[in-house]
Amino acid sequence: MPEKLIRAGAYRVGDDVKALEIMPTRFKSSNALSDAELAKAAFADLDPAFSAKALAGEYGIVVAGVNFGGGGKTVEGPVFALRGAGIQLVIADGFARYFLRNAINNGFAILVCEGISQAVQTGQALSVDLAAGRITNEATGQVLQATPLSPTALEILAAGGLVPYAQRKLAQRAAAAA
Repeated sequence: MPEKLIRAGAYRVGDDVKALEIMPTRFKSSNALSDAELAKAAFADLDPAFSAKALAGEYGIVVAGVNFGGGGKTVEGPVFALRGAGIQLVIADGFARYFLRNAINNGFAILVCEGISQAVQTGQALSVDLAAGRITNEATGQVLQATPLSPTALEILAAGGLVPYAQRKLAQRAAAAA
């Protein structure tokens, strides 16, 4: 899981950014791609310069409008592409349900914060307390409150995803029963 306090530059996109805009179809086989190849996939058609800037540390947080990651059942690829580019967190006015679940299931941090897309511009630094859901725009001083993640979602992120979380829980139960 990312640190509970994340500080990074923001990259803002609009509403209805589709999964295939996050990771275009020509990068289909995400399981076979290296992190460097995944990084190139992130927003490749939307902004060809994105991955180089993100990898250089200019961006670490994506800010989006509503329905981020929608438009299909593309599963983990978009999450892996963003992670490969060094993105630590996506904050959106709203997510497509497939993207939301796949992000958490793969240990990738997300927050829902209504109004975030109007409050942040590309390049502004944000400080985010992930556990509390508190977002500070360092350029403007504005503090926004996201919907905090559930304790279980935070545990899944801390474990690195749903599979490691489940493995840890099963091991704990086995140890308690022994």
